[in-house]
Amino acid sequence: MKRQDNLLLEIGNTIKNERLRNGLSQAQLADQAELHKNFIGMVERGQRGATIDSLQKICLALGISMAEFFKILNL
Repeated sequence: MKRQDNLLLEIGNTIKNERLRNGLSQAQLADQAELHKNFIGMVERGQRGATIDSLQKICLALGISMAEFFKILNL
């Protein structure tokens, strides 16, 4: 697996873990982040990358800063 694929999976897993920690479904996170539910699912599975803009929306919906997100991601 390529490094980029691993990174996408790590980002997706981190988003999923934080979403579950907040007790949110993919649909709820998508609504709060003003993104499509399918997009959230694809990002969580590592099938699609998130732009800085979409990642910021996701972080806001999860109640964390992007800096906190990257600390949790711990690359």
